Amino acid sequence: MKKDLRFVYGVLSVLIFELVTCSASGQGLIKKNISDADYKLWSTMETKNISENGQWYTYSLSYEQGADTLFVKSTQKNKNYAFSGTLAGTFLKEKWFCSRNDQNELSLLHLPSGKIEITKNADNYLFTSDEKYLIIFLRTDKQKKIIIKPLDGSASYEIENVKGYAYNQKSNQLIYSKSVSYGCSVSILTIKEKFSESKIIESDNFNYTSFVWQQNAGSAVFSRSRTDVNTDSSAEVKELVYYKTDTQKMFVFQPDTTFDFDKKYVIKSETVSDMMISEDGKSVFFKIKGRNPKSEKAAKKIVQVWNADDKYLEPAEKEKDGSVKMPKTVVWWPEKNNFRILTDTVFSKLMLDTNRKFAITWNPVANEPQSNLHAARDYKTINLDTGQEQYFLKDFNYEVDKIALSPAGKYVTYFKNNHWWIYNIEKNIHTNLTAALQESFSVEDLDRGDGPLPYGNPGWTPDDQSILLYDRFDIWEISIENLKALKLTHGRSEKTIYRIRPVSNEQKLKGNFDGVTNAVINVNKSIIFQSKAENVNGLWWYKKNSSILPIILSKNKISDPVMALNTETLIYKEESFETPPRLILQEKKEKKAQTLYQSNSHFKHFNSGTSSVIYYRNRNGNSIKAALFYPANYNHEKLYPMIVHVYEKQSETVHDYINPSLYSGNGFNVSHYTNNGYFVLLPDIVYEFGTPGNSAVDCVVTATKKALEIVPVNPKRIGLIGHSFGGYEVDYIITQTNIFSAAVAGAAITDLISGYLYVSWNFNRPNFFQYESGQLRMDGSIFKNFLSYLANSPVYYADQVTTPLLSWAGEADRHVHYYQTIEFYLALRRLGKKNVMLLYPDQQHVLTDKEQQKHLTEYVMRWFDNYLSAKSNPEFVKVN
Repeated sequence: MKKDLRFVYGVLSVLIFELVTCSASGQGLIKKNISDADYKLWSTMETKNISENGQWYTYSLSYEQGADTLFVKSTQKNKNYAFSGTLAGTFLKEKWFCSRNDQNELSLLHLPSGKIEITKNADNYLFTSDEKYLIIFLRTDKQKKIIIKPLDGSASYEIENVKGYAYNQKSNQLIYSKSVSYGCSVSILTIKEKFSESKIIESDNFNYTSFVWQQNAGSAVFSRSRTDVNTDSSAEVKELVYYKTDTQKMFVFQPDTTFDFDKKYVIKSETVSDMMISEDGKSVFFKIKGRNPKSEKAAKKIVQVWNADDKYLEPAEKEKDGSVKMPKTVVWWPEKNNFRILTDTVFSKLMLDTNRKFAITWNPVANEPQSNLHAARDYKTINLDTGQEQYFLKDFNYEVDKIALSPAGKYVTYFKNNHWWIYNIEKNIHTNLTAALQESFSVEDLDRGDGPLPYGNPGWTPDDQSILLYDRFDIWEISIENLKALKLTHGRSEKTIYRIRPVSNEQKLKGNFDGVTNAVINVNKSIIFQSKAENVNGLWWYKKNSSILPIILSKNKISDPVMALNTETLIYKEESFETPPRLILQEKKEKKAQTLYQSNSHFKHFNSGTSSVIYYRNRNGNSIKAALFYPANYNHEKLYPMIVHVYEKQSETVHDYINPSLYSGNGFNVSHYTNNGYFVLLPDIVYEFGTPGNSAVDCVVTATKKALEIVPVNPKRIGLIGHSFGGYEVDYIITQTNIFSAAVAGAAITDLISGYLYVSWNFNRPNFFQYESGQLRMDGSIFKNFLSYLANSPVYYADQVTTPLLSWAGEADRHVHYYQTIEFYLALRRLGKKNVMLLYPDQQHVLTDKEQQKHLTEYVMRWFDNYLSAKSNPEFVKVN
């Protein structure tokens, strides 16, 4: 309730503020500057969805103080509704909208009348496929309950004491279990004008949960566990039940009577995502996990043995036990009374073709230990009927965007040796799709050692007829039958990058056990292209064999398009650094776009900054960009201080609207500084292998000097800030130049030698990959490039630092250990340099605690104000 009241007060304060300022502005009052206290007025808008025919749309507003709110509005009439504490909802045509808030209150909105019905304790909901009912799943501390609510207003159908359930869209049936006087029963409810319920099991020995339907409702599978065993979950025996709806036959997978299955494994059925039925209903897939019996020895602390031959580091090895403890996938043929474990301790990962005839497995550990993030992997297929195995890809350098299964399951798509290939699973044939094309399909300007990387494979056309691929600029369609390549765009000649923008779930990648299945892109229907040129961003309509038509072309940022299912009605966001995101409606190709909603409309009553792109060249003559943000209420006759924020490439953020905020995980917010009278510069950095430090110095110093030529910045009042890899760059830069009057480095790497010989616990791997081929770009180990590692370590040049430095880190950081920050602090302390270090307890690489975020943001601002502005207060740095 408090959250709702805070939201109401926040909205009222905005309304009152706008009434006052509108009245005052009518009298000629100048815009006011934004203060820290005003930040609470700002919200973040996200587009959500649009109804089938485009008559209704939703967007959400998130607040730093107050309840998040979902808005439902008409595109044609002045009708709108707000749901506090809610961020998502579902349309049923143009008639109904349903959502659930963070207090588990479900709201059913009748769109034509505006009538809203509230249901408390709602755990989930869905509309039935016949569009006549809303199914509501209720949960309290005492029980679960299902309500099937007719949308025509007639009496609801209720099921009490529910234990588990699953709904089938095709058959409009609900399978569920519930507690009864004699134990537990399972029933199937057919949802029609007259509900038909059939009980299929009743037992006093078992509980039934985790229900999964076959897609066409020909069968269902669910787990059962005995009610007469020890309550200790490790002693619980889980079994699977397969039920055929046409013959009403049941088959049970019982580990304790099936071979020696129970001696090693138990069924893992905590979530329904662990189970699946094949399309033909003949096979069931599920996960198993190794037994983990309790023992006194396991509870004792014992000596750790770290063996250099281990596949993983000891903590990860202990957790995974060389893949022994990792869940494995099983296929079970109920009617044949047979099963096969498809994955093992080596080939432990799997994905399945669409028809469930083949499994594709691979070995993430066979080539371990090694120094990359991922080891090269071998791939093989398993014919699920015959058990025949076929290797088809060996020593493949895995990345998630390099390999996927085609939507119809006929091919494995993979990127190797700078080309896209497909593997025909049934015919065991490999085909190079791009060998005859002149364009490069691997990233041409990759400045890291973890390549080659592809530009991308957005999807396939229906039934795997053709594949869609990206080169640097364009979108290609390649026919699988004859390898005929069609270029859908002309971006290379226009120097414009075109990409497909997914606007439906069908057009997005889908998880497939441990892998992914590619999206379906129907080029015979209207799809959306997104484009990016030097100074123009755009959205386009595209349909095969017709020219592409522009929706919008703008220098501003264009994002988040959502298209109606049945009409070519589109909503999207447009924003710039000067103007908050606004929601745009494009109803038809030939119609003019209209603004549906302007977020943070109060912005027009405040002074704000502007932004631009500036260009500069590094020592090798490369043309490089930087984003430059001007202070609010800018006066070209005044000298300003400037903050330079560094990371890698940031110029593309030049048109991002950034809400002013004191709550940032790295203590920095661009708008916070422009509101307080600072220029902010975000330079791009181009790297050379083996010299990340000097690459940063070269680009950042050159960009800073270029900015001094363009805008009135006081050269003695320039600050430098960065976090993580940007923190490393800050620490190194201030050892090589004195043009910065103050600096801030967060969670920084300072010693490449000790950092290289440490662990990235977020990945449970040695840091080798981060340094050799990742962001550090050292192009080899310390044993190959020892002097380069020394030369690029800020700590060994600490004696050259003249810039006052504020350092900070989280004591629970598992990505860059805070000892890296302490090393530099101790070096500067020994040398008598100006350095203050902040260590945040219980915080990781990015601060997540709101109080700590605010403390860091305010401390950093005071640090820069002290050295760069007229607000000097050297006493604050002495306060512990």
